[in-house]
Amino acid sequence: MNETDHGVNESTHATLWSGDTDTANLTALANSRGDGESPSELRLLAAGTDIPLDAPPAAVEQWNEGELTEFPETGPSESVYPARAEPVDGRFIADAHATLVTVQPSTRARLSVGDAPLYVADRGDVLGVVDYRIAVPRDDRSGLYRVSWRLADHEITETRLLVNESIVARGDGTRTPTLAYDLDDAADEPRTLTLEAEIAISLIRTTRVGDRTCRSVNNSTNCTTTWTTSVRTIEETRTVSDSIDVVGYELDVSGARTRYPNGDIGIVLYKNQPWLGYSLGEGSVSGVWRFYSARDLSWDTLTRSDGTGETVEHSPVHPLQVHAYPIKTGPTAAPRSHIELVETYGEQVVPPTLPEDINLDVLTDPYTASYGIATRSAGDETAPWQVTARGLVGREHVVLDPADLPSVPMNRSNLTLAIENTTGETITVRLDLRDAGSGAAIDTSERNESIHIADREVDTGPDGTATVTLDRDVGGVSARYEPRPWWFGGTAYVGDSDAVYPRGVVLQTVRTLFEFAIPLALLLFGVFVIDRLTGWAVWPPWRGL
Repeated sequence: MNETDHGVNESTHATLWSGDTDTANLTALANSRGDGESPSELRLLAAGTDIPLDAPPAAVEQWNEGELTEFPETGPSESVYPARAEPVDGRFIADAHATLVTVQPSTRARLSVGDAPLYVADRGDVLGVVDYRIAVPRDDRSGLYRVSWRLADHEITETRLLVNESIVARGDGTRTPTLAYDLDDAADEPRTLTLEAEIAISLIRTTRVGDRTCRSVNNSTNCTTTWTTSVRTIEETRTVSDSIDVVGYELDVSGARTRYPNGDIGIVLYKNQPWLGYSLGEGSVSGVWRFYSARDLSWDTLTRSDGTGETVEHSPVHPLQVHAYPIKTGPTAAPRSHIELVETYGEQVVPPTLPEDINLDVLTDPYTASYGIATRSAGDETAPWQVTARGLVGREHVVLDPADLPSVPMNRSNLTLAIENTTGETITVRLDLRDAGSGAAIDTSERNESIHIADREVDTGPDGTATVTLDRDVGGVSARYEPRPWWFGGTAYVGDSDAVYPRGVVLQTVRTLFEFAIPLALLLFGVFVIDRLTGWAVWPPWRGL
């Protein structure tokens, strides 16, 4: 393999061919180049397995553009087409087709079983090929009615690109058209892209009709033939097409921000379509999606037709397609010392199965589609920071200024417990939940939150308090306040907890001993220090007993 095929270097090229035949003999591969150089580590790795990618590889578009130039040249007497093509015949035009090679940038998102939309950028290109042959009729030179045929002209008069049924681009008569489209911000809307080509030919039909006259002269017959010649130009046009269903993809992200009481940065971003994730300062977070690149198997062979038969040959054109899939490891954040993945949320989805020849770890249990991602990262109140969101299609990204995101204030909370009454069987505890800074009461019933105490969930009222009676156990009573996610709006809080211990016979005795032991220990320690400093020899106090 040329190191610079279509300008794609060897290491990058090796990562683009998921689904190829893996080899177990990597030692032989390492010695197979024959140019005195060792293959890259990535090439060796890709030879034994498929490689998950963290982002849609830009090299796929570069490769496909180069592959378009590899489509074989043909003359008017033969046509070549891939397995996915549907060639059509006219009167003289035969095996005609216009076939889509790829739409780019695009990503085939394998969301679930039977659901794998082709997401395309709102602006992109359609690459295609067009070919045909001309079945020129055979000449008839027998008898007094003779017909001969000659090809006068043939061409692809125009190529067109349609979005649904509207023409959005026109091209000239190239056999390998590249046509640009604009979906006009049609995010999440299904569309049909259609490549059309109009083929026109003209044939010259020459007809000669003979008028034979015979006379008898001197017992012999003399015949003469008078020929009448007519020439006619016969034209034929044929429109061929190929369509593909796509879904418009546009990265339009919204969200919110907060500052934790300790200065950490909280960010939540969400989108109505699957997306990759975002970076924040020195860290980044990725949702459940990863990528692989694989060739379009329908282009593995080409059929060559010349009117006398068909032959199947290896195709020199191998277009690549980017695929997204839910990876087994799930959402990740890096580096973990800098950024924490707080939550991913979205609908629960049954994961897809990957094609049999793709050797990658896909989720097997229902997963949460990462339409929303919340993170917490170490931040500096005075340092500038920005968020860069990344999409599933191409190099699409959005840079967000934090000032454009709504800010949610976050305060500390203060939860305190107090024992109001105890019996031999029960204990009554009063809970008090307040804003640690202002002292304002926190009403959990209004905020759709709860305080967990023992095996119960308790709500505080407008005064921030609640009273609960529990079965009395030997141990203490603990409670914790679990606030709702901060991005739900309003003032957010950091959770808090507290614990109290009922006074029983044993606990009371321990408490009493503890209360006397501390002062006594301090007194004895003072005597010890004075003895060492003064040399009075009074330590230990019981030495004279």
